[in-house]
Amino acid sequence: MQFSKIWFVTGASKGLGLLLVRQLLSLGYVVAATSRCTDELKQAVQPTAADRFLPLQVDLGDEASVRQALETTVQTFSGIDVVVNNAGYGQLGALEELTDQEARQNFDVNVFGTLNVLHYATPYLRQQGYGRVFNISSIGGFNGNFPGWGIYCATKFAVNGLTKAYAVEVQHSPLLGWN
Repeated sequence: MQFSKIWFVTGASKGLGLLLVRQLLSLGYVVAATSRCTDELKQAVQPTAADRFLPLQVDLGDEASVRQALETTVQTFSGIDVVVNNAGYGQLGALEELTDQEARQNFDVNVFGTLNVLHYATPYLRQQGYGRVFNISSIGGFNGNFPGWGIYCATKFAVNGLTKAYAVEVQHSPLLGWN
């Protein structure tokens, strides 16, 4: 088994993403980390090994931004081994209270952001013939009975569905030896 060395982590400036990036760097891994604000990311991470840390400003809802971040990662580190789709946020509000814009924005980040990363990372993983992808979801994506969190739960149900479909697609790919 090949050890994964180059990680691409979304939503890395706080929470689980930040903890993961710090831990990976402390273990000697190479990390490309995304955030909406690279200054916040750099301040939060403060890496001791700048040659192993690439902070990237990314708008996950913008395909060009995602594509550029992955291209920069591959050009900088000559590849990518692990993708962690961590970026996302909770949207509190009863279904009748949230605006269309609020609901769509939550889907844009939580679902379409994940999909954009999968869309642009997968060709690199296919080309090298290996890789791992972790899509971070929530208990809300399995059990949607959290009053006031309906839209958020719906986004996480969608992430779970995308993840299951993606796993089957890459598992049976003639170009990949993934299993």
